[in-house]
Amino acid sequence: MPEENYKLIETYESLEHYCVQIQEHSSWIGFDTEFIGEKRYIPLLCLVQVSSEIGNFIIDPIAISNLKPLHILLEDASILKITHAGENDYQLFYKLFKVLPKNVVDVQIAVGFLGDGYPSSFQRIVQKYTNVKLAKSQTVSNWNERPIRDKQIKYALNDVIYLKNIWEQLERKLKHKNRLEWLLEECSKFCLEENYNQDLLKDILTNKIMSSLKEQEQLFYIRLHLWREKEAEKNNYSREKVLTSKSIPIIIKTIHAGKKSLISDRRIPDYIIKKNWDTLNELYQKPATEEEKNLLKKIIAQPSISEKHNIIMDLLNQVFKFICTQHKVAGTLLMSRSDFNRMKYEPDFIPEYLKSGWRNEVLGKDLVLWLEQREKLKINFSENEIKIGFKN
Repeated sequence: MPEENYKLIETYESLEHYCVQIQEHSSWIGFDTEFIGEKRYIPLLCLVQVSSEIGNFIIDPIAISNLKPLHILLEDASILKITHAGENDYQLFYKLFKVLPKNVVDVQIAVGFLGDGYPSSFQRIVQKYTNVKLAKSQTVSNWNERPIRDKQIKYALNDVIYLKNIWEQLERKLKHKNRLEWLLEECSKFCLEENYNQDLLKDILTNKIMSSLKEQEQLFYIRLHLWREKEAEKNNYSREKVLTSKSIPIIIKTIHAGKKSLISDRRIPDYIIKKNWDTLNELYQKPATEEEKNLLKKIIAQPSISEKHNIIMDLLNQVFKFICTQHKVAGTLLMSRSDFNRMKYEPDFIPEYLKSGWRNEVLGKDLVLWLEQREKLKINFSENEIKIGFKN
C-alpha cells in the first residue's frame, strides 16, 4: 500500500475546523469506526476514520468528548457517506448520540446487487476492485490503547482510503444494470430511527422456544431476559457477562429442582448461580401480575407443519433461489432465512418489505402472491413440468 497522508485529530478545535473544510470542499466522505463492544453493554467508540476530497482524517473520540461537528457532517444530506457494512457504525452513533445519517451508500450491499454475494468481506471487495491485498492483523486490536500505534493507523486508514474508488466502479455497474435506485432504497434504512430501535419484548415473545415451555417457564423466561437486560445496562456489561445465552434454557428447565441441581450442572458456570440464586429463585417463584398474564396471551403457539405444507415451502424456496440467481441478486440480501422460516410456521405472516420496492420488482407479482396465499397452493406434476396453482 502506498503511504497515505492523514491528519490525526485530537482536539475539538481541530475537529470543528476540518469538518467545516470537508463540508465546504468535499461532496463525499468515506466513513468507518473502530470500537470495543466485547464485555460492554454500550460499545466504546475508540476511533473514527474519514476520507474526503481534502484528505484523510483519524479522529480520536477518547481525546475529544464533544463530537458535534462530526454529527453535523453525518447529518449533512449534501455529502455522500460511503461505507462498508456501515450499519454497525451508524447504529453506534445513534445509540451514543441519537445521530441519524443522511445520503449513504454501502459497498457491501452494492456488490450484493451485482451477483458478488452478500455479505462480502472488505478484503475481498478491495482485492477485486483495486487489486490491493489487505492485511487484517489489527482486527482485534486494543483500540482504546494510547498512543495509537502506526500499525493501527495504517489498518484504520485502509478501511476508508479505497472506498471512493470502489464506489465509482460500483456506481457505474449499478447504473448500467438499472439498479442504482435499488441500492439507494436499501441504504435509506440506515437513515431511519426505526432501524435502530430494538423491541426486546417482541423478540422474547416470538422466540421459538416459548411455545415449548409451560406457563411458569414462559413467565420465568420473560423475566430472566428482562432482568439480564437491566443488569447489563446498569453495569455497562455485555448481556453474556451477566448471563450467557446458552445457560438460559438450562436454567429454565432445571430451576424447579433447586439450587444444588443448578450448581452441580457443569454446563452452567458456578459463579452465576452462587451470585444470583436469590434473584433467580424470586423470578421463578413470584406470582404473575396482570400485566404479565396479558403478555403470556401474546405468545403464539408453534403450529405443527404438515408434510405437504413443508414440501410447498421448500419448493417456493427453490423458486426464490432460482429468481435470485436469474437476476444475480444475493438471496440473503433479498430476504433473511429467519423471515422465510417464520413464514413456514405463521400462515398469515409475510415480510412487508416484499410487497413493494426493489424486492417486489425482483420477485414479481406471482411469487409474492404465492407467498401471501401459500396455504391455498397446490402442486400438479406432469411428465415434463411442475405446475403451481391455487386450490379451487
